[in-house]
Amino acid sequence: MFSAGGEIRTREPLRDRILSPDQRRIEIEKNRFIFSESDIQEFLNRLKASGRSDLRIQELKNGLKRFGETVNWDCKLTDITEYIDNRRKEVSNVTLTKDIQMIKQFLKDQNIEWGKKIKRPTIERKKPKIVNKEDIIQLINKLKEVDVEQKYFYRAKTAIILSAVSGMRPWEIYRLNWEDIDLENRIINLPAKKTKTREERTVIFNKEAQTHLKNHKKNFPNQAFNKKTIYTLTNKINPKPETKLKHCRKYFSQQWDRQGLPTSIKEMLMGHFGTIDLTNYNNQTPENLKKIYDKANLKITEQ
Repeated sequence: MFSAGGEIRTREPLRDRILSPDQRRIEIEKNRFIFSESDIQEFLNRLKASGRSDLRIQELKNGLKRFGETVNWDCKLTDITEYIDNRRKEVSNVTLTKDIQMIKQFLKDQNIEWGKKIKRPTIERKKPKIVNKEDIIQLINKLKEVDVEQKYFYRAKTAIILSAVSGMRPWEIYRLNWEDIDLENRIINLPAKKTKTREERTVIFNKEAQTHLKNHKKNFPNQAFNKKTIYTLTNKINPKPETKLKHCRKYFSQQWDRQGLPTSIKEMLMGHFGTIDLTNYNNQTPENLKKIYDKANLKITEQ
């Protein structure tokens, strides 16, 4: 599987090997796991049927395929440990944790009991990055320097402003359809299938974002955004901007609190429904949410 130096040893490819149930049982009893791309696809099909998003399915597919190719579709616990150690040198602790969770989930689905022995790395919790309006403007200006067609810059700028003034997650923005957006009333009706918490919610945006969305729709009348909205530009920048689209959501949260506005309303707008109050008691109409939201000063490029 791996040499002593951590390099992959080549051997006969196993990606397309199909084992009978008895063969698989024998190999599992040896604490050895042989799998194929078809096993991964069946696992992903089950997840998709349970409601996982297409974006999440694709992430898992890419990650599991990388894992399978690295271990040559045949592994024991020691091989997975070496794979994790090598990944630790390449990626952040957050990404590594996601990789480990992905592998454990796949092994559990395949009834591999020894997968429970895989340990997650201990991650030191850092304070969230403080994000100010100047950071958002600096990101926009950095993207403006990229040599791309103007409409692609404007799409990225619109996504940044929308996230900063609404608190939406990047992948929630990427999956938006124009049908989800009420441009005139500045409301987004976000369906449960497009949220992290699987709970529908009402999102409010300000007049600055409204203007950008209306102009943006003229350039992209069919699909508002996609997962390459920002990557199309940042892929051409070296070094990458320190502020990313995911930080715009942090700006919304922090700017809201800096102005002393109700935390419960912010949590509703951002999709944080973990408290008993929000789960069982508190709910607001879109009109009431907008009335409170409009008290906030969340403008980015407008004075």
